[in-house]
Amino acid sequence: MARVVITMDGGLIQHIMADQEGIKVMVLDFDTEGGDDERIKEFEGNPVYVFQGVDDVDPERVDEIETALFK
Repeated sequence: MARVVITMDGGLIQHIMADQEGIKVMVLDFDTEGGDDERIKEFEGNPVYVFQGVDDVDPERVDEIETALFK
């Protein structure tokens, strides 16, 4: 099972980390105010700010986070 950690601060996604390669994360943010124009697309008739990808792969850090918070 793949694990993904998404870090948010002030309602904004700051970092996306996974525990393995080959993970595709897609973020659709319906709050487009202040977003870069090239990342604003239309989805189901609404503007959305989009991001696709993972910032880094760090299985040890994902283990630390899961152990500290969920075990």
